[in-house]
Amino acid sequence: MYHKMIEIVENYENYVNNLPELIGKSYYKAEFFMQKLGLKHATYYRKLRSRSFTHQEVKLITTLLFPEEILMQEFQKSEEDIKAGRIVDYSDFKEKLRTKYNI
Repeated sequence: MYHKMIEIVENYENYVNNLPELIGKSYYKAEFFMQKLGLKHATYYRKLRSRSFTHQEVKLITTLLFPEEILMQEFQKSEEDIKAGRIVDYSDFKEKLRTKYNI
């Protein structure tokens, strides 16, 4: 069991170490990532160079770098929810939205 957790941590570390290269190969400019992360120029480049993004920042960067994969993962989860019967009736959903957003 522990060897699996160690493997997960090592894979995460490798991924974080590869982020500068992945970001460099993306279609987005550095300014895009700075804006989405809410980081100033110097902070962004320091974190990129030292590979010290928080796990929340890594998650956001991943979403920005791989939007299609994230969308496919969400579709898979939705299909699993439907198969498992974890669904909400449309009228119930509409009512929850009205309540939540006070409309």
